[in-house]
Amino acid sequence: MISLTPLVEHLRPQPAGFAHLWFRLVGQAADYAQLHVQELPLPACWVVRAADQVQRAGERAANGSFAFDVVIAIENVRMSDTRSTDDDLLDYRRAVLARLEGWEIEPNVRPIQWRGGKALEYTDGDIYWADRYTLDALVTNYLPDPLPFGGLANTGDI
Repeated sequence: MISLTPLVEHLRPQPAGFAHLWFRLVGQAADYAQLHVQELPLPACWVVRAADQVQRAGERAANGSFAFDVVIAIENVRMSDTRSTDDDLLDYRRAVLARLEGWEIEPNVRPIQWRGGKALEYTDGDIYWADRYTLDALVTNYLPDPLPFGGLANTGDI
């Protein structure tokens, strides 16, 4: 498997020239689970694992395709100018896309690709949107098989 922590760290800094307040919270699944427990500071985003598909590639190796969602939450408020909240959401989505697409998270991992997005929730106060990204990797960090059974070892006291 691939750790999503480097993705979170990669998304934390505000991109140069980004016109809006950057994410006040960049978290993972445990932070995302807190949505209904407490009010979270917006704008925010979460990197959440979505799916893993693997195919054996020899002993202790697998070719994997890993999908994750970047959930973006911003305030849904009426604006006094001609911009809409959807325009702001698009700005955040484009900034995340520019930061992630084509990035190689670590060696043996092919570049991240954007696969599309969908609305999760539009409320009176918030918008939640999820963009799906994938990456492919040769995973070789499996533990070796144990040695074959060689008999019982007498440890004494029997």
